[in-house]
Amino acid sequence: MVRKPIHRMSSAGLTPQYDELAGEEIITILEGENVVVRILATPYDLEDLAIGHIACEGRGTIASVVVNENIITIEGDVLNRPSEDLLTAACGACTEGDILIPNSSVSNSIILSSKPSELIDKMSEFQPIFKSTGGVHASGLFSQNGKMHFVREDVGRHNSLDKVVGAAIRSGLDPKECVLILSGRMGWELVAKASRIGIEIVISVGAISAAAANLGRSCGMTLIGFAKNDDGIVIGSSSRLDPIVFGNR
Repeated sequence: MVRKPIHRMSSAGLTPQYDELAGEEIITILEGENVVVRILATPYDLEDLAIGHIACEGRGTIASVVVNENIITIEGDVLNRPSEDLLTAACGACTEGDILIPNSSVSNSIILSSKPSELIDKMSEFQPIFKSTGGVHASGLFSQNGKMHFVREDVGRHNSLDKVVGAAIRSGLDPKECVLILSGRMGWELVAKASRIGIEIVISVGAISAAAANLGRSCGMTLIGFAKNDDGIVIGSSSRLDPIVFGNR
């Protein structure tokens, strides 16, 4: 978060104040001296970001991570993007390089026995940057029974997903055993990242795009949108939803 001068608008006019804004900086991931990728992101949880980004993009594995301010140096077996690429906070798949499209189905081993709205409410309690700035997205990983494992925030929705997956991997938790919660809409790039990891259920506060729906179906995933209340939509298999909780028909 960065404290900046602003003018507050009200019926009384403009009042000069200071306000907390969400940080947004260029983060560079290096392997040795080679640029793996540059990402415009919120400069927190950067070790999680590096580990999760490589995993979610299907670009290899990381053996070690060293963070020095906004430079992350990694060691491992990693496929680089073109060095001129800059992934902005609004762009999870904007690249002059190749995009690794998922081509395999996820497992069918999880039964969600918690209401999506309850998971969203629980995640919102652990979004301190959003509470201060209103300017970031969040992603959360929960057990199928509703236990919260990790929540991560970032100006980029895809970065927050990378971070929360990286947090799970660092802890030894397999993210494919978790349910993924998204604070905003569910676009193609988010479903693609989740499918590469093997996540079976993705829940979003907002809408599901047509491309995300198509990809989720092709990978055998269960997608739940507009889930802030209990009248959302389900795309894909409903067999992962506990009939006692969801009243499946």
